Amino acid sequence: MTRRPLVLKHLAVPRPGLAVAIIALALAGSFAFAALDGGFGLRSFALVAGVAFGVALQRGELSLVRAWRDLMMLRDSGQLLGFLAALAVAALLTLGTLAGFGLAPPANARIGPVDWLLPIAGFVFGVGSVISRGGVMVHLRRISEGSLVAAPALLAVFAGFVLALTHWRWTFEAAIEHAPTPWLPDALGLAGALAAQLAAIAVLVAALWRWRPKLPASDAGLMRRVLIEPWPATAAGALLGVLVAASYAAGEPLGLIAECATVARWLATALGLAPDHLPGLDAGIAGLVVPRIEGFALTHHVVIIAGFVLGAFACAVGSGRFSLTGVTARECVEMLLGGTMLGWGAMTALGAVTGEAIAGVAVGAVSGWVFLASTSLGIVVTLKLMGDPSAASQAAA
Repeated sequence: MTRRPLVLKHLAVPRPGLAVAIIALALAGSFAFAALDGGFGLRSFALVAGVAFGVALQRGELSLVRAWRDLMMLRDSGQLLGFLAALAVAALLTLGTLAGFGLAPPANARIGPVDWLLPIAGFVFGVGSVISRGGVMVHLRRISEGSLVAAPALLAVFAGFVLALTHWRWTFEAAIEHAPTPWLPDALGLAGALAAQLAAIAVLVAALWRWRPKLPASDAGLMRRVLIEPWPATAAGALLGVLVAASYAAGEPLGLIAECATVARWLATALGLAPDHLPGLDAGIAGLVVPRIEGFALTHHVVIIAGFVLGAFACAVGSGRFSLTGVTARECVEMLLGGTMLGWGAMTALGAVTGEAIAGVAVGAVSGWVFLASTSLGIVVTLKLMGDPSAASQAAA
């Protein structure tokens, strides 16, 4: 029987006080950035949003792969209802605010092109998320929980981004450059687009309601319910929707793909695999800006990832979910293959589940629905082909 070091044994039992301390330290860092930057700006908000993002994902264990697996194998729609809650809250707060005040959409709204590559990229992303047992956010969360199996997947994600960037000029000219960017308010108005999307979400909720999980009653204290007991997926999804809307209000769409793509571009350029100028990405396209950086710096792109990891780590420690686990050779191969598909799909689609789908639906972008549908199709088809329910269950985040 192997023994873990004493410090890891301590982290494997609930430590809510330590979780609060880690989150407080991270939030104190936002005030430090505010002081350095001369005000509460991009880096300060990125750290706060990243921490909250990590908390929501770890507490609700949100994963689109798990959502479809639970429905198909366990007849449990809880996770899917969580994602629908995220879509509804994000749209209600974002489009509702725009309609209520007669505002134009944010300059960097995630209104993406609907080109012939988008459903292909979404499908590949879905397949890759099953093979690697989760999406990009899931792997970052699992790293924060001590799962080393996510490490090769994350390395492969960056390889997938680099691969997509090597043929980016072709992607842009062949698919993205002249593709339409349909925006529902153009046809329905802001209020009409909000009503149409909420109606579509309501139909989906009604179809899934019969399989909703029965949540056990709990008389635990607030600290235990927040930091130790798992959250209902709908609560985590609602928080994610609030974060997406708040990020729009702060001027920076929520998501981790832009941050990953920025680092990947630096790697691709340094290795001579991508040119200095990448059309569309330099100035920004569909709310996604991937600037060229000369080297590593604590930009808001880096800070939001750090905040996400800190928030998820704090909750993993607080709930006793932190545990170092190794990786087998077979798992490593699966992570490398699936991670590469994730990175390529996300870069080619100009986003992933949070940035492309949820943030897109929040402003009424058709591209968000197309990506969500094609990714879900890739997940469902792959889970079906896997056949063995016990093997498919391994795809959970």
